[in-house]
Order: sequence, then C-alpha cells, then structure tokens
Amino acid sequence: MIRFIDTGENNGAMNMAIDEALLILEKKRGNPPAVRVYKFVPPTLSIGYFQSMKREIDTAKCKEKGFDYVRRPTGGRAVLHDKELTYSVTVASPHPIMDMSLLDSFHFISKGIIKAINLLGGNAYFSSREDSEISSPSCFAAPTFSDILLNGKKIVGSAQMRNKNGLLQHGSILYHVNVDDIFYCFNMDDSKKKRLSALSKKKISSLSDELGKEITFDMVKEAFMKGMESVFNEEFEIAALSEEEKALANKLYAEKYSTDQWNFKR
Repeated sequence: MIRFIDTGENNGAMNMAIDEALLILEKKRGNPPAVRVYKFVPPTLSIGYFQSMKREIDTAKCKEKGFDYVRRPTGGRAVLHDKELTYSVTVASPHPIMDMSLLDSFHFISKGIIKAINLLGGNAYFSSREDSEISSPSCFAAPTFSDILLNGKKIVGSAQMRNKNGLLQHGSILYHVNVDDIFYCFNMDDSKKKRLSALSKKKISSLSDELGKEITFDMVKEAFMKGMESVFNEEFEIAALSEEEKALANKLYAEKYSTDQWNFKR
C-alpha cells in the first residue's frame, strides 16, 4: 500500500519537518510509503543541505519581498517555491526501491512526473546533458543531467537523499513561474541578477507557458497521482497525516527546521 497525502499549505520549515517525520515513522512504525503533495505559504526559498545561507542568500531581501527561507535536508541548489505543486516521496528500508542505485531510484520516481506532464498534454523528457552556460546557486537556472524538460526548458526540480531510515525525494513542478523572483534574494549585485535572469528565461518555464493553457495545482495533483500510480503499479490510498506524524512534525519544526542553528549552519 502507498498513501497519497495532500497536506495543503504550510510554511517552509513545517513542510520540511513533515517530510522528515513521514520517513522516520515509516521506519520506526512500519508505516507504508507516502507520496505527498503540498504548497509553500508564504513563497519560500529553500536551499540545499550543503549550501551556505549566509554566503548565497540575502535574507533581508527575502523579508522585503515577503518570502520565507529554509534549509532542506536534501542536497542540490536553491529553489523558490511559489506557483508550483511540491511533492515528496518517502520510502523506508527495506523496500525494493532501496535496492536501486540513487540515480535509478531518482529516474524511477521521476518517470511518474513525466507521465503526469504527458497526461496534461505535454511531451516531457529527461535532459541528456549538463548545462554549463550558467553558474548559479539556483536549481532551476541550469538544467543538469536527468532533469525533466518540456520543449527544452526546465519545469521540474527534484532532489533525493538517503539515510538510515530510507529514501526521501522531493521536488517542484512549476505551473507558473516568475524568473526574476528566482534571483531576487540571491547575494549578488543587481547587474549579475539581471544577466542570470535574462539567460534563465531561455531555460526555465512552466506548464502553463509550455502547454499554452492555464494549469492549476489541482490539475497537476490529479495527473501526478495517476502518473505515480502507473510507475508504482498500484492504486494509492488517499490518506492524512496521523496524530503521531503531526506531533513529530511539530517537534522537528520547533527544534530543527525553524531554528537559525539549522538554517544558518553553513
């Protein structure tokens, strides 16, 4: 059995706390794997685990814009979570997916996203090369090997980690995007922001822009569930967070993801 959970709107710290709580309790209690969809409110800049918040992000600019910020437990580069469906997949070991390499499991999960985009009318595919034209702290600015593209533009960004509990993969599926906003909070001068933004507008897009029609969160959610069911080859069970999962998420929120100790650890 796989649970499909829509947790709606939360801030960045709580969203990261829920992802970790799900994985911990899947391992500890034997809970089934979970596929979760969610939103970030307010818009949130998340940085990868190994990035430096102090060096790369101007948090004053974030506050000025009304954006939140948080460090992810996964690697990769910074992502502005705004007009998107954010997803996570948590799978505790032992599980067949854990017998795959990290890249193979990443591809396995990502194929469900490709199927979802195609159900919406697209023709998505994996990028076959690194894009070295742009050097940027932004995840979306430079498509890399195995990113998902539509019409040659990046519309999905994902990251995966593994630890003693199992696997967490989460990512963003853009249904609208403001490329200028992506760079607004980066710790760089305005001329560099403008240059990166101009270059990135040729490389970053959204489902609505590329499909030529209005795409909403609920449309992506329905297609995403069908795509992931197809990949996992089973029907998902609509579920909600258990009380134990909520309690652990609240604890992780208070003691970890909302703290400066976590967010500014590098």
